[in-house]
Amino acid sequence: MSTSPQSFPAKIIAFLSSFGLATVVLALLLLLTFLGTLEQAEYGLVASQARYFESVIVDRIDVGACWRALALDVYWNIGDVVLPTPILPGGYTLMGVLFVNMLLGGLIRIRKSPRTIGVVISHFAILFMIAAGAVTYHFANEGILNLAEGQTNDEFQSFHERVIEIEKVQPEGSKRSVLVIDARLFQDLGNSTDHGKSRTFTHESLPFDLSITNWKQHAEVKHAEDATRGDAVDGYYIQELTKLDENGQLLPDERLSQACVAVVKDKKSGAEQRGILWEFARAPWTVTIGDQKFLINITRRSYRLPFAIRLDETSQEKHPGTNRARRFTSKVTKLHGTREEKRVVTMNEPVRGEGYAIFQSSFDSGEEEGGVKRSGFQVVENPSDHWPLISCILVAIGLLIHFVLMLARAMKWNPWLAVGITLFVVTAGFWLAYLKL
Repeated sequence: MSTSPQSFPAKIIAFLSSFGLATVVLALLLLLTFLGTLEQAEYGLVASQARYFESVIVDRIDVGACWRALALDVYWNIGDVVLPTPILPGGYTLMGVLFVNMLLGGLIRIRKSPRTIGVVISHFAILFMIAAGAVTYHFANEGILNLAEGQTNDEFQSFHERVIEIEKVQPEGSKRSVLVIDARLFQDLGNSTDHGKSRTFTHESLPFDLSITNWKQHAEVKHAEDATRGDAVDGYYIQELTKLDENGQLLPDERLSQACVAVVKDKKSGAEQRGILWEFARAPWTVTIGDQKFLINITRRSYRLPFAIRLDETSQEKHPGTNRARRFTSKVTKLHGTREEKRVVTMNEPVRGEGYAIFQSSFDSGEEEGGVKRSGFQVVENPSDHWPLISCILVAIGLLIHFVLMLARAMKWNPWLAVGITLFVVTAGFWLAYLKL
């Protein structure tokens, strides 16, 4: 008896849900993890993540860096060998394909029966974990909050996102209002061979237009000894720096200092003022338009917390007989309106609330600042913060149900009674462990 040929959509669905596609995707993910881990030694964590795991296509593979990370250059130094052709799909693409494959093959097309309920639960949990990664990538924010003992703050700065801030100077006690220009709107100016290329930004609330030019990803501001330099501004110029450290490895993003030339043009008179914006400047560039003053600077993007944190006391413990830190501890007060909540923060015990988690990340004894101790807190805003934990629990439950059903079949037990007893024992164990902690 002949069967009718599959339609084209049916063939596409069969391919996307096939075991073969899943095997290829998992193998490529393993390869990306291998290459990304090796390149991290020279390019740093952030750059490796961006190239291999957050990209749609891997733009290039530094074979030389991977070769040196494996210490193979001891036997044969191949030098700087780079494959500049995009030949590998990035982690973002592969995880998207894996999600579709699991959805079609592991949930929709799987044979559904009481015997496969555990497998279906496990497949759903894996999809839930992939979705958690996507939500984290698109919507999570991470940054740093530095506090001295007795200091209170409700803002944290991003680790990697830069912005240009324009703030009007207000009377003391007035509410702070800042206009922000995202770095993605001007960073491409540094890729142009035309150093005179600029971009102008305007806003109805500002009495001037702001033009950005000569942007550098890593630079410092130097005094111009030659007064005739064409790129000098008020006797200073921007000196571009290498993004490699003394060992030839790429500097991490948080150590880069961006700079650019800014031109302010009065909307009424057309008068221009020029200045240099530098991320490591001690103070913002001050611009005066009429009787108004504005502060302009390059800085890391600030995010406001729905509550404030006050650092009451901070301390560190050291390993006996050494100067190595064993544990950082901070006693803080979480302020939400008139309500105060005393909390203790350590490296593994964050303060959580309203979608935020605050971890202890650093400690400063204050020996160089008059004895004032400081703590650095990593702040994470992640809507899917607990999703990986939930998915792991669901995977464990699904596999447990599947294994118990298979065992019950082999031992000729009542399968659902065996599953019920097992889940009861596991739940009781979790509950006792929770009470013990």
